[in-house]
Amino acid sequence: MRIAIIQEEVDLRRGGAETSTLEMARHLALLGLDVTLIHRAPRGQAEQSRTHSQSVEEVTFRPVAVSSRSRSWRTYRFVQAVNRICRDERFDIVHAVTPCLAANVYQPRGGTYTETIARSTAMNPAWLRELKRLGRRFNVRQRFLFRLERALLSARRAGVYVAALSDYVQRQVVELGFPAERVRVVFNGVDVAPLDVASRATVRSGLGWLQTLPLVLFVAHNFKLKGLRELLCAAATAKTAWGLVVAGRDDPRPYQRQTNRLGLTSRVRFVGTETPVAAWYAAADVLAHPTWYDPCSRVVLEALSLGLPVVTTRYNGAAEVMETGRHGVVIDEPSDIRALAAGIELALQRPVRDACRVDAPRLRAQLSMARHARELLVLYEHVLRRERK
Repeated sequence: MRIAIIQEEVDLRRGGAETSTLEMARHLALLGLDVTLIHRAPRGQAEQSRTHSQSVEEVTFRPVAVSSRSRSWRTYRFVQAVNRICRDERFDIVHAVTPCLAANVYQPRGGTYTETIARSTAMNPAWLRELKRLGRRFNVRQRFLFRLERALLSARRAGVYVAALSDYVQRQVVELGFPAERVRVVFNGVDVAPLDVASRATVRSGLGWLQTLPLVLFVAHNFKLKGLRELLCAAATAKTAWGLVVAGRDDPRPYQRQTNRLGLTSRVRFVGTETPVAAWYAAADVLAHPTWYDPCSRVVLEALSLGLPVVTTRYNGAAEVMETGRHGVVIDEPSDIRALAAGIELALQRPVRDACRVDAPRLRAQLSMARHARELLVLYEHVLRRERK
């Protein structure tokens, strides 16, 4: 079975959806599928051949060279080129992560553009939401992808199936009018390596804190969207003191100023991305991810698979596998600082931490990328059977 996976940008530094796409492609190849990952060539490669391909770990990476100073035009030309490639090469399955009309399987790994826009502005005051709404009129790339997704999800467009990462994403798609019978929940998956428990004391001692101080971990590349502002407020109001490690490549300066204002300087560390996140998982007691929006967060799935309790929100599809009091806490609103602080307090309790650790092997199998790939294969086979009728 020949599979084309379409994702415009492939850069592991971006994390999230792009890392998941690469892991997914490799696991599909391990199932014996002929997998080609079609992506836009980095701008420095614009003069390379459009047909140049490279195989890595049984996956063929095919960069598509497009040249333009405008990001919008680069996206438009990439989508047009993908449609031509898929038409000419006749793949059995065109699995689109970036929407394109050649797809017969669409997997919006970032959720639908409609929900993404709505939730990414929900954290702002009303006047700023309105300003951003007006600003989106000038975001040509976003408008193009929004309309392309709407066309792909048109109820009249027969033969297209959606692989939703969570029930949350399934609801988003159905609310746009797409037929529910053509949506399959293929819950997100992750690859995790066993924790290096021996490194826990070493990593924690490097922070300069008492070994007995509970350690809460926050991992994100978009601090605002993932709720860091709210988490710092929760740290300032918590009944029990805990240390906070902030890992990720976003600009820490606004949050360092907030940390200073709240008197948290001695208990918060901004560690960037130099230390592998696996080391922080080993050192932490709880992962806090009070996100305003996540279709199905990788970092939450990784933490749960490793036995680390999580505090997150109902706007995260990954919360669907969590049982309060066993895996952590799911709060209703990221803006509810009191509930966030109380949730972390509960997740830090020994019974919750022990229960999550005991349940980790089961969750590791349930949330694996290998399982995700097997379920996608079942969907692919269903799509092909329907096409042959």
